Amino acid sequence: MAKSRHTSSKFIPDRGPARYFHGRKKILRNFNELLQYASEKTWGTIFLIQGAPGAGKSALLHECEKLAERSGWTTSRIHAPALWDLDELRQSLDLRRKLNVEGGAAKIAIPGIAEAGVSAELPPQTVKGLLQKGKAPLLLILDEAQVLGTTNKPSGEQAKIASNVLDVVHNGTLGRPVVLIAGGLGTTLKSFEELGISRFAEDCFVELGALSRKSERAVIQDWLNKEGRAKGDPTAWIEAIAKETQGWPRHVQSYSKRAADYLEARDGTMTVNGLRAVLKAGQKGRAVYYKQRVDRFRGDQIRCLAMSMAGVPQGKPAEFKEIMSLLVNEYGESKAKELFDRFIEKGLLEESGIGYAVPIPSMHTWLTEEYASEKIEFQPDSQSDRISNKLNRGMER
Repeated sequence: MAKSRHTSSKFIPDRGPARYFHGRKKILRNFNELLQYASEKTWGTIFLIQGAPGAGKSALLHECEKLAERSGWTTSRIHAPALWDLDELRQSLDLRRKLNVEGGAAKIAIPGIAEAGVSAELPPQTVKGLLQKGKAPLLLILDEAQVLGTTNKPSGEQAKIASNVLDVVHNGTLGRPVVLIAGGLGTTLKSFEELGISRFAEDCFVELGALSRKSERAVIQDWLNKEGRAKGDPTAWIEAIAKETQGWPRHVQSYSKRAADYLEARDGTMTVNGLRAVLKAGQKGRAVYYKQRVDRFRGDQIRCLAMSMAGVPQGKPAEFKEIMSLLVNEYGESKAKELFDRFIEKGLLEESGIGYAVPIPSMHTWLTEEYASEKIEFQPDSQSDRISNKLNRGMER
C-alpha cells in the first residue's frame, strides 16, 4: 500500500467553505451585482439564502464573502444577538478602539467603521448608530439565521431593536452601503417576517437546492483528480458517486472525500472493487448523518413521519392533512401541530407544491426503509382512518 502523499485525510468540517466549489453562478452573479449597486448608490439591503440541511448554504455564504472582499467591502460574521445587542455587534466587528484626545474631547477611531483619519464620538449608543458610522461598504454575514425564530428569538425590547435595525438595513437608509446576507433552514423567511421583513427583491431571495448535474460532477472530479490523484479515466467513478449523491452538496463532499482517501492510499489506482468499497462506506456515512438529523425526536415520532411518506414517491410531497391525520391520531391535535412545526424547524420537512416533502430525496428513502415497517399507498382524501389503522398495527409489533 502506497504511503499517503496529500492531505485529503485531514478532517473536513460539516459546514463552512467547500474544498471544491462549482455552480451557483446565477446566485453569485446576482449577489455581485447587488454589491456593485449598493456601493455606487450608498445603499444596502438583506440577501437571504434558505435551504434544507446539507444544501451548501454555509459554503455559498463563504463564496459571497470572498466576492465582497475582492470588491473592497469590509466583511464581518455576526451572531443573531448582534442585531439588538450593541456589545455583541462591537465584538463581531472586532472594534479595536483607539482613544484620541482632540481639544480635550475623548474620541475613538473605529477600524472598519470610521474611515482612516476620521474619529467618532465615544461611544455609539445604539446598534443602528454603530452601523451608521463611517462610509466604507460593510457586509454582515449571518449563518444559521433560522435561530432568530427559535433559540435566539428576540423578545420585548430586543425584538423592537432588531426590527428597527433590519428595517433600516433592508431599506438601505443607513447612509452608507450595508448589506446583510443571511443563510438558514426553511423557517428562516418566517423568522424575518416575524421581525417585519416580509418582502425581498426577486434576486435577493434564494431557495437553495441540489447542484446541477454539471456542477456536481465537476466537484467529484476535482476530489478524485486533485486529492486522490486518480490514474486513468474517472468517469465511471464519477457517475456511480453522482447516482448516490443526487446533487446534494453535503453528500457530494462526503462521498468524494471517501473516494479520494481510498485512491490516495492506493496510488490513484481505480478498480471495480474499490468503487464498491467507496460506495458502501458512503452509504454508511450517509445513514449516520440522517440518524443525527432525527436524534432529537423519539422513535415513534419519526415513525409517524415515515409512515406518512411511505406511499409517496421519493422527493414528492404529501398533503398536510395526510401527515397531520397520523400525528393527531397518535398525539392529539395540539401536540401534533407542535411536532409538525418541529419537523419543519429541523429541516425534516419543507413546503413543496401542494404539500410537504422530505427535502433530501435519499433521506426520504432512508426514513421509510428505516422506520416504516409496512409500506402503504398514499391515500388522497378520505382514507386517513385506514392509514392510521395501519400505523397502529405497525406500532404494536
